[in-house]
Amino acid sequence: MTRILKIPVLLGVVLFMFMMWSGPALAVGELVLSVEISGNKQVKEEQILQAVTNIRLGEALDRQAVVKDQQAIMDLGYFAMVEPYAEEFLGGIKVVFRVVENPQITRYEIKGLERITPEEVLPFFRQKPGDVFNYVTMLNDLVMAQQYFNEERGLLIPPFSGSAGEISELMQIDEEGVVHLHLTEARLGRIRYQGLERTKEFVVAREMTLKEGDILDLNVLREDTQQLARLQLFSDISPRLQPTTEPGVMDLIMEFKEGENRIFNMGISYTPVDNTLLGSFGITDPNLMGLGQKLSFNMEFNPNNVFNFNFEFQEPWLDAKQTSLGLKLYSNHTLSLSSRNLDGGVFSGKDGRFDNKYTYNYNEKKTGLNLTLGRPLNRHLRLSTSFRMERVTIDPQEWVADRNNQYEYENAEGNKQTIEKEDDYPTLPLKQEYWDNSLGLGLNYNRLVYTGAYTTDGYHASLGLNLHGGIFGGEYDYQRLYGEFKQFYSPLAHTTLGYRVMGSKILGQTPDSSKLYLGGELSLRGYDVRHVSGDQQVLANFELRQRIPNAENLEAVLFYDVGTVDFEKYYHSYGVGFRYNIPLLGQLRFDFGWTPESGKPKFNFFFGEMF
Repeated sequence: MTRILKIPVLLGVVLFMFMMWSGPALAVGELVLSVEISGNKQVKEEQILQAVTNIRLGEALDRQAVVKDQQAIMDLGYFAMVEPYAEEFLGGIKVVFRVVENPQITRYEIKGLERITPEEVLPFFRQKPGDVFNYVTMLNDLVMAQQYFNEERGLLIPPFSGSAGEISELMQIDEEGVVHLHLTEARLGRIRYQGLERTKEFVVAREMTLKEGDILDLNVLREDTQQLARLQLFSDISPRLQPTTEPGVMDLIMEFKEGENRIFNMGISYTPVDNTLLGSFGITDPNLMGLGQKLSFNMEFNPNNVFNFNFEFQEPWLDAKQTSLGLKLYSNHTLSLSSRNLDGGVFSGKDGRFDNKYTYNYNEKKTGLNLTLGRPLNRHLRLSTSFRMERVTIDPQEWVADRNNQYEYENAEGNKQTIEKEDDYPTLPLKQEYWDNSLGLGLNYNRLVYTGAYTTDGYHASLGLNLHGGIFGGEYDYQRLYGEFKQFYSPLAHTTLGYRVMGSKILGQTPDSSKLYLGGELSLRGYDVRHVSGDQQVLANFELRQRIPNAENLEAVLFYDVGTVDFEKYYHSYGVGFRYNIPLLGQLRFDFGWTPESGKPKFNFFFGEMF
């Protein structure tokens, strides 16, 4: 087997000096009158002579010039050997380069690859059967193949490096013209994690599907990095490959910067209109004791015996199969709701002389627990099931008179008299209490891409079904179907376009507290909470998010919302807002929404993005 090697320059110098000494005696200063090529069969002499640029005809012999031209001919890539020697010629000398051409190619034989097939590599080779093998062209073609498989497949083919002898073990051509190539995909050596202060190493290691000793797949590495970003525990994740002393093996260094994830809030607020004092306390830790568990605890209370309580715990890795567990306990009041949107929520007055209409304000309380179990079907698709027990209390408070009501009338004598508004009030509905238990099934597909704390690309889809009542207990038997799709795209470094489309449908006998509502900071930002309700709902939200360069904690937003509950009347809102990330408080959301019906903006405040 003939190995394709470059002859080192030092060897060429020694060989040339040996030939000079063993050939005709050459006096110093003897003139070079001609340069010729011998031994070539397929490669044209004119092409070879173009590489001879250092020897000068008509000038004295320069041995360094001969060595340089010898190397230049060798670098053409067509030859297994290049030998210079001198002959007397017309009173001077003639320098002759005797070349030995590489064999003509008959076929390629590629070994060593596992994920890439030889048939995928062959199209990159410009040299076809019958061509004189050129190792320079071969190396350039391999570089193109390496670049392609790196960018398109995420696989690294280590470049040929080392001594000529080491390279010859990887690329050879035998006397029959068979080109033997030994190519391998790069493999992963050690994985090292740096920058973890609170987070335990196993929390990030268990998310890595790329293992030590595996073929190094950059696409898998990118997805592993994004999966770690989806944990929302780190403000920055930087994977870095580091060469090792072992050929074709790269170590991976994962550098983390942990974010300020713990959120703590405590405060007191006073509303002079209704003389209400409200206190609040809350703490959220998405990385409890560095174990990747989430714990959230929030309370709100006031002297009027209104108490809101929320406790949530999530364990993302309950077992080796990545079963997740979620537990939520809650007791929440929603105050001063109007019966206007309820079925039969508008009442006529007692006094038959008037056609007065009344609605009532009521408080709603929901207390219960929710238990969720989930398991991945693949890297991005997750199946979950949940069971909820909920106690609902509807507590009517006071009547609200319609603005067009009248209370004056003429008596039999023709005199005007006025009745007291309270005397016209209907009988206030009684307090209601009932159970609303349910079993839920859901699918989630997550391909969102994060840059720090911001969602900048990708998409997320979810589908679900909730079965209420029946064998699970409860006052009402009904089913709720829902779906959501959201997607993000960043055309510029700090600019993100995002939209969300969601819909729900309720079948069966539905309590008013479980109707589908539109309005408020989580749906239509220009309208009040529960502005309109129905048994079906479609909502779309569009946002243009602009992060401020050199102020990464600040983001400006333009938004447009549209929704309907009957496909006849559509509600629109639009506006501006901004987001601000504060350590220990998280992201604060401020939105100002307008509607076509009102020229005044509605202010919305919330924690975190709407979608």
